[in-house]
Amino acid sequence: MNTATGHIPDQTDTLQLMKAAFNAPNNRTTVFTAVRDKNNRVVDFEFSLISKASLEFFNGADCTGKRFTELIPDQYDQLQSMIKVMETGQGQKWERSIKDFNGVQQWYSVSDAKMGEYLVRVWENVTDRRLAEDDVNASIEKKAEEKYLSLFNSIDQGFCIIEMVFDENDHPCDYIFLDYNPAFENQTGLKDARGKSIKGMNPLHEQHWFDLYGGIAKNMEPKYFEQEAVLIDGWYEVSAFPLTKKQDNKIAVIFNDVTLRKKAEKELNAFNSRLEHQVKERTAKLNMVNLLLEQKNRELEKSNKELESFNYVASHDLQEPLRKIQTFLSIIADRNMDAATAKGYLSKINASANRMSNLIQDVLTYSRLSAESQFSTVDLNNIVENVLTDFELVVADKKAVIKCDILPAIKANPLQMHQLFSNLISNSLKYNTGQPVITIQSRLLTENDTKLVEITLSDNGIGFDEQYADQIFKLFQRLHGKSEFNGTGIGLSICKKIVEHHKGTITAHSVAGQGATFTIQLPL
Repeated sequence: MNTATGHIPDQTDTLQLMKAAFNAPNNRTTVFTAVRDKNNRVVDFEFSLISKASLEFFNGADCTGKRFTELIPDQYDQLQSMIKVMETGQGQKWERSIKDFNGVQQWYSVSDAKMGEYLVRVWENVTDRRLAEDDVNASIEKKAEEKYLSLFNSIDQGFCIIEMVFDENDHPCDYIFLDYNPAFENQTGLKDARGKSIKGMNPLHEQHWFDLYGGIAKNMEPKYFEQEAVLIDGWYEVSAFPLTKKQDNKIAVIFNDVTLRKKAEKELNAFNSRLEHQVKERTAKLNMVNLLLEQKNRELEKSNKELESFNYVASHDLQEPLRKIQTFLSIIADRNMDAATAKGYLSKINASANRMSNLIQDVLTYSRLSAESQFSTVDLNNIVENVLTDFELVVADKKAVIKCDILPAIKANPLQMHQLFSNLISNSLKYNTGQPVITIQSRLLTENDTKLVEITLSDNGIGFDEQYADQIFKLFQRLHGKSEFNGTGIGLSICKKIVEHHKGTITAHSVAGQGATFTIQLPL
């Protein structure tokens, strides 16, 4: 078996081999020595070794010993990249287009690495590859453009490319149409707009369109919106976005005329508003009818209660004096009595007849209150003065003291106001076992934007238990027997009905044995 022994090259052979490899036809390598300033900072590079293949960049000239900035003074960015490699120790790879020594633009692929104080650069001219790639990309772009043009011209939506124009203050003030599809003219009515500004075609074009598109051009963000074009009486649904990734003020706009939809929406909203208004009106009328119905129901209920009271007075209060009259007449007829005795019975018959007459008169007065509705301006001072004239003899007999404030004039039924004060003053005079003192005061109020007068009538009479404050206003309700104080039990019921007929209120407060106070509120 033959054995081959390998030859281990000596140092001289190794250097020869390395030199041969360095100068191989396809090895484009350059070794730079870093040039430092007095502060030990790298500021330039000196060509130390240049492979034979690298000499083609310099048209075959040997540039060993020369400075980088001397040979290539316009490559500042490249110099900074090389300095960064020396300072950080991190290699750099890049491709860029630069001019060779003949001034021809070429593409180079470069890899820089630090080795001690040296920078080793391996590079390659990739111009042919880049040109081939450009041809392929151009072919792809051409096919894409053909597809784009086909789509561009076939869609129903309007499409245009515009370039924004800004004034000296960087405010958007106009835009120029660069390109558009056939639907653009159909939807906007603008003809032959390519290369023209919108202000040149329509000087009154609204500023808000400039603001919208200007914002998109500056912020480089797409936007979707619906906007009215007042000058052409139309609405548009718009999607606008920057045409490229660089801020070149060019915007692509896709839009669609939605005027018909907007008009339909407006008509629908108007119809809904009218319908809502009609519903509110009918609801208000229905509520008013319900309120009137409730009021009529309350009035009916009140009338029914009054009717029950009338039935009671007809079956009880009116029957009682009538039975007495019949009884006394039977006694006179059945017994043989002298004139003096008969006269006593006739006096009782007359008293019963008077009571029955008073009851009938009070019932008729009460029943007529709702029918009397003629109001006029009534001076309450005159009313009180007239009532006191009616009670002049009783006031004098009981030595009553009556104090009265100045009262206002109100819109009221004068006869009912006379009846109201007559009944109240009559009660104060009647239900008093000593010297009556009656005080009438008034003050003006405003409640819920309604001006009112509040009148209080206080006395020092026998009063009543507060628990009966509501009961005393009911028909035929008496707190005292007929033997103590005469009366029909209707007087205060008449007062309450008069006050309610005038849209007012009446309340009573008292402590038994300490007098009573009646408070009346009436609209002015």
